[in-house]
Amino acid sequence: MKKILVSALIVLAAVPQALAIDIGFSDVPQSHPNYIAITYLNTQGVVKGYEDGTFKPDQLVNRAEALKILLVGSAIKINEVADIVSFSDIKTTDWFTKYIETAKSLGYVSGNPDGTFAPGRNVSRAEYLKMLLNINGFKPDNWTGQALFSDVPVDAWFAPYMNYAGQAGLLTPDSGNNLLPGKEATRAEVAEIFYLLAVIRKGEDTQFLLSQAEAQMAQVEIYIDAGAPLLAKRAAELSVDMTQQAYKNLPDNNVVLGAAKLARAYDFLVNASIAASQQKTAEAADWANQAIAKATEAWEANNDLQTISRHIKDRANEILSQLGVATQQI
Repeated sequence: MKKILVSALIVLAAVPQALAIDIGFSDVPQSHPNYIAITYLNTQGVVKGYEDGTFKPDQLVNRAEALKILLVGSAIKINEVADIVSFSDIKTTDWFTKYIETAKSLGYVSGNPDGTFAPGRNVSRAEYLKMLLNINGFKPDNWTGQALFSDVPVDAWFAPYMNYAGQAGLLTPDSGNNLLPGKEATRAEVAEIFYLLAVIRKGEDTQFLLSQAEAQMAQVEIYIDAGAPLLAKRAAELSVDMTQQAYKNLPDNNVVLGAAKLARAYDFLVNASIAASQQKTAEAADWANQAIAKATEAWEANNDLQTISRHIKDRANEILSQLGVATQQI
């Protein structure tokens, strides 16, 4: 196991942005907020681009399209023959009928009270999450009767799905603690939510967690250089979450320990960058020094991380130098 895990980290150690592989969508640059999710789902064959080389991340997704993505991405066997239909607004000849009927037969969807499915209507966040979570065996009773978010009434049909999504990190509440359940979902949002649930579901797959943490750490570099500190912070936090779970899986593995410390170093580096931009000199210096210390610990845990650890130290020292604070010897 250790040899396999080592191979997963050597690439990042050699080149800080090595895992930021360009998937070729002209409208999804590596600095895009949902780049990792779209990349992952594209490589898994869950989502595809268009013939003109675009992905159209801001394009809205209808209910039929969303359901197809969810079923295909979840490896659900599709009933290719749909001789009958369960909803008044679909026909046996529609391209999406086999997906809707498969989902209906498995109890994943129930349609609208008027007997329709509304396949062409843009899917809302709440509708998408209900379909996604139902396909993945979600038990809504565990999340009912809780007032967790400002715009999620306790008695709303979507309450358990939105409550879980907000608590699990599938959605991030806004400054008013709103999750916007009625907001129509874009292709990028659909990909991001699916990806984040995949990370949760693969929580015992240490190799997967490390590879995705690497990708997130590579994104930290890209977002910092693109002047997007909040995106860098989110990527850093995701890498911390992933490596912490990996560490819980294999607490005695030095490769995993090194990855966990490296993710912390990146998170501290982002904190230093943000504090410096806000002219909080003392706070920025403290975070920069913590980043240097944690990068050293990562190196000590796994010598293969020497290069990337030095890189983090260099960036932290750059911040200290800009602040007019003495840099650390590395």
